[in-house]
Amino acid sequence: MTNSTIGRSDVLVGVDPARFREAMSRLAAAVHIVTTDGAAGLGGITATSVTSITVEPPMMLFCINGNSPSAARIIENGVFCINTLAPSHEALSNIFAGRTDQHLDERFTSGEWAKLVTGAPALKNAVASFDCRLIETKEIATHLVMIGTVEAVEYGPEGDCLGYVHRKYKTL
Repeated sequence: MTNSTIGRSDVLVGVDPARFREAMSRLAAAVHIVTTDGAAGLGGITATSVTSITVEPPMMLFCINGNSPSAARIIENGVFCINTLAPSHEALSNIFAGRTDQHLDERFTSGEWAKLVTGAPALKNAVASFDCRLIETKEIATHLVMIGTVEAVEYGPEGDCLGYVHRKYKTL
């Protein structure tokens, strides 16, 4: 077996962070808002690093910058809800991504929110909401991988998801 990448000028060893970021921008991902509420207060972020782990028992994970104020709130509250967005949620995604002037607690004045089992806010018209109890946090470089057991699931009618690729929103 031969390695076809040997000698290619576009392959780098010891990848520059800007080059890595550009390559990652070419991967399409669904857009989610991850929320929390409890003794530490409301928190929420826009995230694309979200995935299921197992079906039995149902478990999910997402990644968050360790310096995010929402990270500390999720850890202290011990709960989070992963809300998968529809294309109509683009403005809400920007709010939770911090692209507006709204303070962390003010973000929840946009959108319609409910509570399922854990008390973390679930977006009423999300494509799907996964209400989770935090069971493990793993620090990896600048980010935290947060793993939770799914306590409740809510979903809306079938439809498209909001995606993100090439640093732009797309319909998936």
